[in-house]
Order: sequence, then structure tokens, then C-alpha cells
Amino acid sequence: MTSRVRSLFALSASLIFLCALFASSAVRAHPPHAPFLNPFGEDSKFAPIRSFGPKISIELVSQGMTAPLKGVSAPGLPNHLFVVDQPGTLWAVDLTNPDTTANKTPFLDVRALLVTLGVCGPGTFDERGLLGVAFHPDFNRAGTFGFGKLYPYTSEPRGTPATIPSPSVLPGTADHQNVVSEWQAVNPANPAAGVAAGRRELMRIDWPQFNHDGGDLAFGPDRRLYISMGDGGGADDADGQPFVTAPPHYTPCGELAILGHQDNGNGQKLNTPLGKIHRIDVNPPFTPGKQYRVPADNPFVKTPGAVPEIFASGFRNPYRFSFDRKTGDLYVGDVGQNDIEEVDIVSRGGNFGWNCKEGTAFFYINGSVPDDGFADESPNRPERPGDCVSGPRPLRDPIAQYDIHREGHSVIGGFVYRGHRVQALHNKYVFGDFSLLFKFPSGPHDYGRLFTMNARGHEDRHDGRGRHGLRRISELMVVPGGAISLAVLGIGQDAAGEIYVTGNTWGVPFPAPGNDETLGTADDVFSGKVVRIVEAEDSHGHDDDD
Repeated sequence: MTSRVRSLFALSASLIFLCALFASSAVRAHPPHAPFLNPFGEDSKFAPIRSFGPKISIELVSQGMTAPLKGVSAPGLPNHLFVVDQPGTLWAVDLTNPDTTANKTPFLDVRALLVTLGVCGPGTFDERGLLGVAFHPDFNRAGTFGFGKLYPYTSEPRGTPATIPSPSVLPGTADHQNVVSEWQAVNPANPAAGVAAGRRELMRIDWPQFNHDGGDLAFGPDRRLYISMGDGGGADDADGQPFVTAPPHYTPCGELAILGHQDNGNGQKLNTPLGKIHRIDVNPPFTPGKQYRVPADNPFVKTPGAVPEIFASGFRNPYRFSFDRKTGDLYVGDVGQNDIEEVDIVSRGGNFGWNCKEGTAFFYINGSVPDDGFADESPNRPERPGDCVSGPRPLRDPIAQYDIHREGHSVIGGFVYRGHRVQALHNKYVFGDFSLLFKFPSGPHDYGRLFTMNARGHEDRHDGRGRHGLRRISELMVVPGGAISLAVLGIGQDAAGEIYVTGNTWGVPFPAPGNDETLGTADDVFSGKVVRIVEAEDSHGHDDDD
């Protein structure tokens, strides 16, 4: 089966597809008469979602944010959820305060450090910003190295030397740099006290394009810090084709040829941090020349030329990930290119296929015929391949996948439910998709979806289509209303294991203009909010409809 699909543009800050408004004539968008078809008028169906349920309801927890991307807990603060807001604020939400407009306080403000957001100017999409945060496991343990420490991931202007080189990103050409740093809370027992001035930089990475930033962080059961990084952006993880440029170093919505992907891809090359999940130890003693320690049991520490921080490879944009609190499994939502969104369980040294594969299908990058850049179930097509020939590499398949065109635009990785409010979600992995439809460049994008599937130990025999080894995805049924009515930007989990959804109406890192129709005034509408998943109002949350 062959399915030619749209190429060049990737997903926005809310992980959307960029349409062809600012690209060359080779770029194709959804046909206006058929928004679910691919740019060639075809209906690709690798993995449709055909199951529904269980039923859930949602309740508003906090509002008045801009573009909340994730919610996490901090050790010792079980009544707070820390929410990453993309324009640069880390909010501390008091879960015991029912006043949804007044229960948040700014905990960390990094707005002054970030690049200028808005690829096409104010009010437009972007994938850069404050993207993630992790709290040290010893955040609440006085007298330890980790007491009061937290680690955000930020997109910042270029100019400072990178700590890990991105081969083929030439000096002065990076769109931006992604930075992992360490900050110190003033009083770890009191979020209102905020964070002390000053930071220690751990990593600074040159990023060739504005997108595919990854940006999630979490401490694993082994107390090591895991960090997700995408392939560097552009499209296909390959050099050569024209792609949109972004401020502040380039013209807003301009166009330049993609560079920085070592010709045919970073994802499969171990000499670059791009397209990988990394694992480091933030506690001293540090590895010479670094602001952290590289664990001796990382899989590529002894591989000549490899980045020793790499834990796993072959990712396109591992935007959100989490560890199952019960089993320790590392779940990653890896955003697809044109055909397939996927969820992986990541293991040490695993290669998850990009850009040789997209989901369980083979992938062929642009460069030889006008309509390549698509997934194909045949491995024998003659088009330009990715870096799939430089030695034997067993490629790992995802545990679940779904179609892009009819089911959404980008997977939003979530959490295995370990709470107590929603019995129907026990032993389920809860995740989402950004938006079923995309309206370039400014939204609204309030067509997000919520999904679930069985966690490890409760696997299906197949995905519902007879494909063994893939888990069946089911869409959660939100009652009342039938939909969450947000662009789903992230998923959160509190100290008790309850799950939250973070998002906004517009799907961009800006408020919406109010009645005056002018952005940047007192009339702006801040639609970002956090909602909690709760038992269905009709008390039938256990029902599934296959």
C-alpha cells in the first residue's frame, strides 16, 4: 500500500502541521474541499481509531494562562501542580483552592531568556519557549544536593557556544539554542516564595530550525534526569528542501533551505544530540568538562564518536514523555511527519526508527520525486532513503499508532493512570492529540482529542485490526458535550496520580485578541487552562463501545 502525503512542514508549538502558505510551490496543503484528505487527494489509513470509551468528565482547575504545556508535581508539595506556560512562566497551582482564577502564582519567570515567539509574528504558532520542567527527587530533603532544585528546558537566542555540538549546524546559522539549566527554589516548602535569581547551565544545544524541539524532562526511577530532543526541525529530518524561517535571527515566515541534518538525518546518527532521549546524573561529582555526570551505564558511553548522554535514538519529535509510577516504563509520544503518530515504550539503547520508519511503516525522505516524503509499507521503493544503510540496527516498533489525517495532527504523550477518582482508567495510559483540524496560522484549534490504551501487563492481543504487538487505542468520551473543546497542548499528573489536561482555544503561545481585535491590549483573552479528568457525570464511565 502506498500513500503519498504532504511534505515539508512539520508541527507548530502546539505541534500542528504547517500548511503551504509560506513555502515553495512544491509544498501541498489539505485540499480545501476535503480537510481530512492528504495533499494528493488521498485518504491514508494505516491505523484508524475505531474504539470509543470509557466515558469521563472534566472539571476546571485553573485558568487565565496562555499556552500551558504540561503539569507536574514536586516532592513535598502534594497539593500543588506546577504548570509549564510556553511564553515563559512556571505556575504553581494550589489544588486545594477552588477559585480557578486566583489559585495560581508565578513560581519561575524565564520570559526574558526566551527567543521571540511567533514564527509568523505576534499571535501565530511556535514550537519554542519554556517547554518542560523536572523537580529533583530530593527537592524536599534539606541537606541534600537536590534540595530545592528544578530543571527547566528553554528555547533561547543563539550566541553562546553549544555544550554538545550539532554536526552540520554551522556557526551563526542556528535558529535558536535549547537549554537545560538548574535553578534553586527560595523555600521548597512555600511555592509563593518563588525561585532565586541565577542559574547553572547544564546543556546548550544548537537547533537548526524552530521546530521539533522535544523539550520534556523527568527523573526516572533510577534518579537520573531524562531529556527528550527532537531531530532539529524542518521536515523529513533531511537537508535541502525550503522551509519557513522564524525570528529573531531570521525573517518571520521567510524561507531558507533546510540545513543541519547531516544530509539525510540526525535521528539515526549517534554523533548528534538531535533526535534522541538523553540520560544524565545531575548530582556531583561531574564528568570533566560538563556540568553533570554521564552515567557509566549509558548505552553508548564506549561507542567511538557517539554522544555519551544518549539513552535511546531514532525519534522525530518526542514532545511529551512520562514514567509509569508502578512499573517504571518510559512512555513517549513521538510526533509523526505525514502519516502516523506513535507511542513508544523506550528501552536502554533502543532505536525507534526515524527517519527510516514512521510508525510501523517505512519512510522515504524528499529529494528524488515531487511527491515523496511519505510512509509506505513496502521497503523496496527507489526514492532517496534516510540514513538507514550505515550498519545493522534493529529498529523498534511502537506499541500503538494512529493515522494523522483523519485522527489528529500530533500525539501528546500522557501518563499511566494511578489515581483513585476514575475507576475506568485504572491500568490505562491516557494521552491525546493536539487538534483534529488545523487553521493556519492563528487558530482557533479547539479540536483536541483524548485517548487511552492498556498499560503493560494488560495488553490487547492486537490493535483491533489484526495487527499483533500493537495496542488498541480508544477515544475517551467526554460527557457532557462530547469533546474537550481545547487545543490539547499537554497532559499533567499530580502527586496522587490524578490526570489533568492542559491547553487553550487557539493553539498558539499568545492570548487571543478581545473585542478590540488588537493583540497586546488589556482586552486580550487568556484562554489557557488546566482541567482534571474525573468520573463521568452519568456514572457509566466503565462502558466501552467497540
